[in-house]
Amino acid sequence: MSTQRGGRELALHLLYQMEVRSETLDQILPEAIEFFQPSPDDRAYAVRLTEYALEDRASSEELLAKNATNWDPTRFAVLDLCILRLAIAELCRVPEMPSNKILNEAIELAKSYSTPKSGGFVNGLLDPIARIVRGDIRPKQGESA
Repeated sequence: MSTQRGGRELALHLLYQMEVRSETLDQILPEAIEFFQPSPDDRAYAVRLTEYALEDRASSEELLAKNATNWDPTRFAVLDLCILRLAIAELCRVPEMPSNKILNEAIELAKSYSTPKSGGFVNGLLDPIARIVRGDIRPKQGESA
């Protein structure tokens, strides 16, 4: 498992647990470390992404609200919202990570941990957000690369 993949999975767990248990990162982290036993690199990346997502919550929610056509972000599944917030934080704060990689990983997390339709839902929201934030995302279907 790549460092980023393991780190993203752990970050998703951390952010989700913080949401559903109303606890802080410091409260959730020891239990997660004991359960997942991540490598030091995975742990560092997960904590970094989680902190970014927490710090950027307001801007992420604003981006989601502007791009969630016909959707009320307050009604998103908590798990999908956590995946979206992590991906937006990574798009905004980890410029060395390619946009396509971030989107593909978010889609895979959604497919693995949420509902069967969540991958498409996450993709549909993140694609325009990545274009706004980075301006360098993959071409839309039918466009040339």
